[in-house]
Amino acid sequence: MKDAIELEFKEFLVTGLALPDGTSFAAMVIVRLPSGDRVVSGLLGRFDTRHQAQWSAIEHGLNEIERFLTFRGGLNAA
Repeated sequence: MKDAIELEFKEFLVTGLALPDGTSFAAMVIVRLPSGDRVVSGLLGRFDTRHQAQWSAIEHGLNEIERFLTFRGGLNAA
């Protein structure tokens, strides 16, 4: 699908979506967890180009994964 790009990152699959929205593109992200479950964002913003929307969504997904792993690591250390 041309509206999505995928990136594998630390056993997660991050899909950045750029959904046409009038004259702009709405960004959303889907993160597939190692368990196979999926987490879907809400609207992350509107962008002038498909590419900007997709990579903004990917960046958001990567940041969420890093935050999750940092939090989980902190719990394991306690």
